[in-house]
Amino acid sequence: MLIELKDVNKTYFGAQPLHVLKGINLGIERGEFVSIMGASGSGKSTLLNILGILDNYDSGEYRINGKLIWDLTESKAAEYRNKMIGFIFQSYNLIGFKTAVENVELPLFYQGVSRHKRHEMAMEYIERLGLKDWAGHYPNEMSGGQKQRVAIARALVTKPDIILADEPTGALDSKTSVEIMDLLKELNEKEKLTIIVVTHESGVANYTNKIIHIKDGVIGQIEENRAHDSVRFGSDGPLK
Repeated sequence: MLIELKDVNKTYFGAQPLHVLKGINLGIERGEFVSIMGASGSGKSTLLNILGILDNYDSGEYRINGKLIWDLTESKAAEYRNKMIGFIFQSYNLIGFKTAVENVELPLFYQGVSRHKRHEMAMEYIERLGLKDWAGHYPNEMSGGQKQRVAIARALVTKPDIILADEPTGALDSKTSVEIMDLLKELNEKEKLTIIVVTHESGVANYTNKIIHIKDGVIGQIEENRAHDSVRFGSDGPLK
């Protein structure tokens, strides 16, 4: 089991304590393409933050590949994130004063990869995602879809165990959303990448082979998605 959560709880203590996650039990195998679906306030963002080692939990166990993730120092958490997890965000989170290829190189810089090697690796992913002609462009010169492809290249370049995508189509039009979801589906199928998509949109969730529904901090239905195999809207993705 690549990802395992056992009885994970999380409460935020403010003027009034808010019990956000209530005994989450979840297992995700290597190579699965999974969506976590829920309305605003359901706990899905908190769950994503715990999965991404961006936030701690109060009780229970979270393991990646058998390794217990618990109460890490910030430097250790950052090291684990950089080695094991690639992130794709709704707002892209690209650095405006860096070119596309420089943005993709960043995680490799933090891993201590040499300048020449990280440029070579970043260019490989830039080309695979159909962005060769945009490698030297800055984010403000690119469309939303191009920026999200740069973000996907950045997530992939360290060859992580897990890709976490937080509302990856939230800022995109419907045509571009289809292209991005086709791309993620293809990466899962051809490269056996483990991808977890957090979304509130059923159209996005239908791309995945398992849909985990979360409501009021509790996992409800876990749906094996048979429609997943027939979801093919795009026809000319760069990896095809």
